[in-house]
This record gives sequence, C-alpha cells and structure tokens, in this order.
Amino acid sequence: MRLSAACLILFVVALSACSGAQPAKKDSMMPDPIAPVTGGGSSIIEKGDVSGDGKPDVWGYYKEIPDPANPKVVTKVLVKKEADLNFDGRKDILREFDDEGILRREEADLDFDGNLDEIVVYDKGVLKEKHVFRSGSSRPFIWKYFEEGKMNRMDRDDNGDGRPDYCELWYAGEKISKRGWDKDGNGECDYWENAD
Repeated sequence: MRLSAACLILFVVALSACSGAQPAKKDSMMPDPIAPVTGGGSSIIEKGDVSGDGKPDVWGYYKEIPDPANPKVVTKVLVKKEADLNFDGRKDILREFDDEGILRREEADLDFDGNLDEIVVYDKGVLKEKHVFRSGSSRPFIWKYFEEGKMNRMDRDDNGDGRPDYCELWYAGEKISKRGWDKDGNGECDYWENAD
C-alpha cells in the first residue's frame, strides 16, 4: 500500500514537472528527437527518472508548433505522457493530449499486471467515458458515461459477450434513477424499472 501511494505521489510530481504548453527550450530535460509528426512541427521526448535508479520512469512527448504570425517563436505542447508507476520497467499509464495540451484520453494498468484495466475518454479535458476491463480480458465489461463530469449512465456486461446486459441511469452522478436489463440479448437494455 505504501509503495502504491509513493508511486502515485511521484507520478503526480513528475507529470506536473513536464506538462502544459510552454515555449520550447533546447536544453530541456534529456531531449531525444524523434520523427516529425503529421501536421507540421517536430517532436521531442523528455524522459524523467523519478525512482533514481538511472532508468526512465516518465516519458513526455511534445510537439513543437511554430506561431503562424511569427515562425521564429515555437511553442512546445505536450501530446502524450507515459509513466511506470511501480518502477518494474512496464508503462502503467498513458495520457494523450490534443494539440492545445488538453487531456483527451487515458489508458491505465491499475493493478500492475501488464494488462489494460481502464480507458478514460475526455472532451476538452472533461470526463466523458470510462471503460473498465476484467483482469486478463481484452474488452471492457463496464462502460460509464458522464455529462459535465458527472456519471449519468453505467452499462455492464454480466455474461462476457462484450455487450451490456445491465444498465443504470444516474441523476446528477449521485443517485441511480432507473435500472435496466437486456432481456433479448441484443446488447440494449429493453426492460427498465425505477430505482428505490
């Protein structure tokens, strides 16, 4: 438990140290040029060693974008961040950002077994969807949907066929208003009842 808490704290510190949009600096933390990305600009990888073992545990992928009004002014924008939270050599979390540096997607291995546990989708940095995976499965079994960052629906695959069998509608992310079941096996909840 202490290791997980320490890893999480170190990850947050490492992310905050290498995030956001800022003017590009040629002497950044261990820059490592990679192939240019589509749409212009060049990419830079910054690596960080949070654990102090001499191996990188945090990787920041940045895109250099020239200012259209003044091409000599270049802005460095974070487009992807990866981290090895438990220092076992495997990347446990991946965050993708849009061209403005705003979070749009996150993938995480929360139990450090090397398998995907969760995909989180954002719209302009606001939580929209969360897909949860069973241990060892390649497809989600819980889908959570959010409006203005609050959960308004949850679907669950109880029989393992990759489609929802059970659904919940939520009021303001705080209270279940309706429960539904897929009675005909088509992946859509067709029988609903009010929650107590």
